[in-house]
Amino acid sequence: MKKRRHSLNSGWLSPADPYIWGMTKPAGKGINILWAQVFSWTFLALIIFLLFFHEGVTIVQSIVRTICYTCFFAMIVYINTLVLVPHVYRRRSKWLYVLLVVVLLVAVTWSYIGVDLLLEWYVFRTEDKPMKVPPLRVYMGLFFLNTIIYLFSLPVRLAFDYVVMRGQQEQLQRRTAEAELNLLKAQVQPHFLFNTLNNIYFVAQRESPNTAMLLERLSNIMRYFVDEGPKERIPLTREIDFINDYIHLEKLRMRHPMQTDFQISGEVNQVTIPPMLLIPLVENVFKHGVNKRSESNTLAMKMVLDQVQLELTVVNPLFEDQEPLQRDGNGLTNLQNRLQLLYGQNFTLRTEKKDGQFIAYLKIPLS
Repeated sequence: MKKRRHSLNSGWLSPADPYIWGMTKPAGKGINILWAQVFSWTFLALIIFLLFFHEGVTIVQSIVRTICYTCFFAMIVYINTLVLVPHVYRRRSKWLYVLLVVVLLVAVTWSYIGVDLLLEWYVFRTEDKPMKVPPLRVYMGLFFLNTIIYLFSLPVRLAFDYVVMRGQQEQLQRRTAEAELNLLKAQVQPHFLFNTLNNIYFVAQRESPNTAMLLERLSNIMRYFVDEGPKERIPLTREIDFINDYIHLEKLRMRHPMQTDFQISGEVNQVTIPPMLLIPLVENVFKHGVNKRSESNTLAMKMVLDQVQLELTVVNPLFEDQEPLQRDGNGLTNLQNRLQLLYGQNFTLRTEKKDGQFIAYLKIPLS
């Protein structure tokens, strides 16, 4: 069964990333990175052309060799920036990265000299001269020049990372503003609302204790949104109580009883986490993983804690006649984005279908 792992690594720049090619402008007053690249490569190509032309090479030969040099230089920069750094240096082995960089520089050096020889022998040659293989110093000189271009690609990678970081900061600011607006909308006269609920609760306690219990759980959920939602971190016990209240109210909507099992392993009393970080996995079950006509709806959750991390596994059955569960739902997608902003690449969020069950797994650090 193929598993998916999501982290900031998945948000690293790729050749199709809109930030690289200027399709997305991360900051209102920032420089479009596409035009910055166009200007840089145009400036470098102009310098190369002037160097060739200054040495007495014809204009046509200068233009052709300039294009070749620029293309091979761009190959070094973008292969290192978009492939080797994110996918080898950061994900695999640094020694493997060094080896691949050397291979890249040697391959580009050999390829350019091969192309240059072909141009010299079959395109630009006007006299019948014997073909000569360039001496070793030519290879060494071009390899040294390619090494300089490689070193130039390192700050280019940092510039790309900075652009992405600015874009993520803008997204975070927009989401924060939207969250604050939604919170303000949800907090209209909260004290009046809670007082009214309390009054209804006391009346219901005399007439219908079960209704009073439901009102109490609903009040707990609403107090969680108002009191805990704006905080950066809350006690894990408060989050667990919120999940239990949510599950209890959702089960009321079921036509048949739903079996739930919530196991907790580890000490939770001294642990704090960002609010509403775990509930999306539970909410996803009731949104996509429940068949109201079935008598076999189940929800199994297992939370394991140690001193450094928290792991939560949520399992529910798959039904043939229900809408297929998708990893790209808004709830889980928003959760992934939030996890990236909170923990960078130091988290795991994955989902899979296995043996007729849908399994969601989350691991986050506690420090």
